[in-house]
Amino acid sequence: MALKKSGWESRLVFVLVLGLAGTLATDSPFTSSKCFWMGFAGIAIGVFALVLERLVVGLQADRFVYITAGTFLGLVIGLLIMLVLHVGNIRLRAGGADLLVLVPLALAYVFSRAALTKGRKLNLLKVEDEPGSLFHMPVVVDLNALIDGRVADLALTGILPGPFTVPASVKAGLETLQKSRNTVSRGRARRGTETLQRLEEAVGKAGGMLEYRDFGDGEREKHRMLEWLRQSGAAFISSDESLLDTAEREGIHVIRLDEVGAAGRAVVLPGEKLTVRIQKKGRGAGQGVGFLSDGTMVVVDEAAGQIGNDVGVQAHTTFRASGGTMVFAALEKPEEEAPEAVEEDRD
Repeated sequence: MALKKSGWESRLVFVLVLGLAGTLATDSPFTSSKCFWMGFAGIAIGVFALVLERLVVGLQADRFVYITAGTFLGLVIGLLIMLVLHVGNIRLRAGGADLLVLVPLALAYVFSRAALTKGRKLNLLKVEDEPGSLFHMPVVVDLNALIDGRVADLALTGILPGPFTVPASVKAGLETLQKSRNTVSRGRARRGTETLQRLEEAVGKAGGMLEYRDFGDGEREKHRMLEWLRQSGAAFISSDESLLDTAEREGIHVIRLDEVGAAGRAVVLPGEKLTVRIQKKGRGAGQGVGFLSDGTMVVVDEAAGQIGNDVGVQAHTTFRASGGTMVFAALEKPEEEAPEAVEEDRD
């Protein structure tokens, strides 16, 4: 996990100081010289501390508070149980500890997870985003969205920072597609796996979270997922229109990938001048069809004979629908040169 470039000088000095301290503070039991291998141990401890710093700083503020409070509470309760029941030996000396010392550690884990889950559901701690920080939108990503692939692009650009929840059945679904004899199904499996990896990469860069949640299987999975979406207030992103319609009827915020693509395209206003390569004939007589870099279709009047050429056009009508934008244009007329003034010779 890469550390931020800013402040690398102080981190380097910190690691070197630990290495030097390990070298100077420990005498070798075999020679009179200092034990240099302990210096490497000090450097390793410093690197571990930097990695731990990156993990802790990357946590959201509310997650950090919940985990810390739950861990502390679990340790205290575990130690009190051992103290009241007079069980376990936690003295830190050779042969002085037994397996019951793991009880506080186990309770620390349990309470940290419970505090994180319940605290965030009950919204006990409200943390305002710092200026310049990304907003957070919990999103459930299904198998169809992963195979589509655009959700990873949205995450990498920061439009959807997460956190993301993926149904546990997704991995099994990808494995089933991968084992299929159908070439198209195997290609869908590869694309879904690549999208999942890119989504994990995007979450790691943004310091967010990606978790897998078991909603069951079959129809039970669908109903449990929709119920969880209603309770958590998370958004649902998919390319399955029927499932999106069902979720929308139940008051769940949905993100339709087809609408996202159309919304990201540039708006062409009537009168705007463009340069388009005519690629094929249009449906109307004499029409030629070209496309802008974002995929917007441009229908040009009297351009059927310009196939393969880049032509200047001027938009006169823009038609915007849920499936995208279509622009109707005419060939740009060359500007007429003004006649040169003829000066009369005067006597």
